[in-house]
Amino acid sequence: MDDFRKVSMKSGYSPMPPRTRSERAGSRSRSSRSGGPRGTGGRGPQKQGWQRFFNWKWMMLVLLTSLLIMVGGCTAVMMSAETLDLEKAKDPTKMPTNSKILDSKGDVVAVFGNEYREWVEIDKIKKVNPDLLTAFVKVEDRRFYEHNGIDYEGLGRAIIKNIIAMGNAQGASTLTQQVCKNIVLGDFNKTYTRKIKEIGCALNLEKELGEKRKDKILEAYLNFIDFGGVNGIKLASEVYFGKDPTRDQLTIEEIALLAGMPKAPYKYNPLKNPESAKERRDVVLTQVLPVDDVIPPIVDKQTAEERAKLPVKTCPKTKCWNKLLRAGKFDHYKAFVQEELKRDYGINPEKLGKSGYVIKTSLNQQAQTAVEKALQDKSLFVNKGQYMKDADASIVMLNPKNGMIVAVGNGRHYQPGYQKRALLPVQPGSTIKPLTVYAPAVNDHDYNEYSIVKDIPVDFAGNWNPSNYGGMPPQGNIPMLTMVKKSLNKSTVRLLHEVVTLDKAYEYAQKLGLELKERDRASYSALALGGGSVGVTTKQMAQAYAVFANGGKYYQARTIVSVKQNDEVVEPKNPDKYKQPKQVFSEKTAWYMTRMLKHVIADDDGTGHNARLRDGRDVAGKSGTIQEEKAAWFVGYTPDLVAAVNVMYPIQGAEIVKVTGGSVPAKIFSYVMSEAHQGIPPHSFKKPPGVEEPKRPFELQAPHLSYESHPDGVLLKWQQQPEQVTYQVFRAEGGNFVKVADLPAGSTSWKDSSALPPQDDGFDLGDLFGGGGEKKKVYRYKVVAIDTQATDPANKEKSSEITVELKSGKKEEKPKFDKNNDGIDDRQQDSDGDGVNDHEDKFPNDPTRTGKEQDGGGGNGDNGNGRPGRDDGDNNDGNNGNDNGNTGGWPF
Repeated sequence: MDDFRKVSMKSGYSPMPPRTRSERAGSRSRSSRSGGPRGTGGRGPQKQGWQRFFNWKWMMLVLLTSLLIMVGGCTAVMMSAETLDLEKAKDPTKMPTNSKILDSKGDVVAVFGNEYREWVEIDKIKKVNPDLLTAFVKVEDRRFYEHNGIDYEGLGRAIIKNIIAMGNAQGASTLTQQVCKNIVLGDFNKTYTRKIKEIGCALNLEKELGEKRKDKILEAYLNFIDFGGVNGIKLASEVYFGKDPTRDQLTIEEIALLAGMPKAPYKYNPLKNPESAKERRDVVLTQVLPVDDVIPPIVDKQTAEERAKLPVKTCPKTKCWNKLLRAGKFDHYKAFVQEELKRDYGINPEKLGKSGYVIKTSLNQQAQTAVEKALQDKSLFVNKGQYMKDADASIVMLNPKNGMIVAVGNGRHYQPGYQKRALLPVQPGSTIKPLTVYAPAVNDHDYNEYSIVKDIPVDFAGNWNPSNYGGMPPQGNIPMLTMVKKSLNKSTVRLLHEVVTLDKAYEYAQKLGLELKERDRASYSALALGGGSVGVTTKQMAQAYAVFANGGKYYQARTIVSVKQNDEVVEPKNPDKYKQPKQVFSEKTAWYMTRMLKHVIADDDGTGHNARLRDGRDVAGKSGTIQEEKAAWFVGYTPDLVAAVNVMYPIQGAEIVKVTGGSVPAKIFSYVMSEAHQGIPPHSFKKPPGVEEPKRPFELQAPHLSYESHPDGVLLKWQQQPEQVTYQVFRAEGGNFVKVADLPAGSTSWKDSSALPPQDDGFDLGDLFGGGGEKKKVYRYKVVAIDTQATDPANKEKSSEITVELKSGKKEEKPKFDKNNDGIDDRQQDSDGDGVNDHEDKFPNDPTRTGKEQDGGGGNGDNGNGRPGRDDGDNNDGNNGNDNGNTGGWPF
């Protein structure tokens, strides 16, 4: 057989099919007849065509030419070393295929890419598993510690084999070259151009890295290399064996398996191909590690053969491999960033791993850690002693001053690729009330916490008549504050119907970013009680409530501060989208709403008292509960942060433990906000400049009547009321009341000149029989106060009555109780108009004092805004005075 055919058959390559026996016989006969080729006689057979040039001389020529080309190429690359980004091999954060996320402080907190990797320092491995490092060097590059980046012996051998094989039979890459290929160049094409660049890079890298270059190169290699879908030695060791190589010692067979994987990482994956993995492990274990060559053996032959008999033992896939899919640190937030990059920048998340973007975000690590801990804390998901094992939750926390999201919780069991709970719509329940009913009433109709609302049955929506939570009966006429902090449904629906209107409520929902459906526009249930057809997201609720903490200004929530690629800023598709806020409500409205929403948390009878923060700082918010208590919300804020918490049951057939917004969601809110505010000085809500505090609306008071009897008539007296109040006077003398006077606004008295004492007419038969006495007349008066501006008939009029007894002058004596000697019984007189007659009032001319000087409790009662305490006057009834005083005014 000729040389060419031998080489061809040996390499597996042949330009023509092998000759048959008859062909070979015919060839010999032709040669003998012709005396050899071209009639040469006995000179033997000659090679034909181009085959005669393929001999050892040609091979040597090709080898020398290749070496000259490679040397020239390496020299050119070395001379232009500045074009190679060697920093990528020096700094793990500069891996070529990853995009980085920075937090609000500029620290790297996450990396985008398809590679799962945990960087580890080589010195930490040396302390626990030095044989692991030695094994990789023996398997991959046994002259690693002797060469300067290029193994010339191996390179020459590879060139010869490639020439013989007419292709790429052997790579002969050193560890340094592999680092250059994988990290610096990022070029995986099998071309001679790439190989030349790789050689030049290896020489430069060894030169640039200095004294500890070998450790640095080995560290980069071990952290980058692919182990069958797992990148880096640390994570590979943890995934396949459940061992951290910086803390746990690996067995020699585990070391052999890991060191053998880079040759074909997916083929030798022990979880997917255990037989192939064992075969490769045993080759390394018995034929490489015990060999005493450039690198001393790390195991003796006998031990190696004994260990080769053992099966491959790996960590159970469900325990360790699934770690790759388990939510890592900040993956909740990372998912929001991906969503935003796609929406606002047009960056496909699938390309992030190869694009090298640097994404600055508003992530606050302290807040994000608190959110993730809360979602994993089972104690927070207990309601009335029952653990809510099937319940899930979402949380969004942001800065109200600019709309920047600082923390995200996408669910208790969130994993990358799972649904993001914080972006899934859920009916908002009563948390929608401040946004679509309460604030619009304040903003457009001058309502405030004192304004009277009607908590009475709904009679304008067909058969729909919502009940108050917990079966609370209708409360009648109540101040707005009571409606807000008790989250009363009837009065909220009626306020929407009679004051705000459905169209206006829907308009405000749109301004605040609540993505309601068009059919919700005509729904009292959706706009007043949060029973919408689809619902809203946790992100939407957080950004909507931020207006109350930000003077009525609305920012669209976002995570990304900036995006750069190669140090150049990448602009969003709509650069102005987030720059300027919208003024949805006035500063006055935001302040008035904050005043009321503070009571929801601060007051013991508020629905959100469980949401108080640990340090007692100012906080406001609102609870919300979905029908049948299958989901609930709490949304609240401080001057510094806003948080929305939703708890729901997303799975059909889940074991339901009923939940209200004031229970589990409020407790979660308290935990995450208390943790997030650590280190932030307490700030109080402040009234905006130029905004007046809300004023109590005028409440008509019944006249506090007293009288004076004069020779020319009876003088009725009462307290001063605003100019809008007029009066009517009625008198009865033994029969029904008859109106006797209409008085203008500002009146405080009226004199009845016809009411005179009976006259003494001389002789009285009663005197003869000892039964005589003074004569008297009794008059009854009723004074009606009328509020001429009242719109509610129930509050338009209030009246009081008083009885006047006039006696004849014959037997008239000084009244028994007449301290001021005016001839009028003190029991029938109230000189200071404080509602207490002069006999019981120790200070009849001082409307602010009624009892003895030491009667502090009673005095407080009189200072109340309502009717004075009836029993004021001694120490025992002081508290009663206070209570009675309050019942006449507002209940707060």
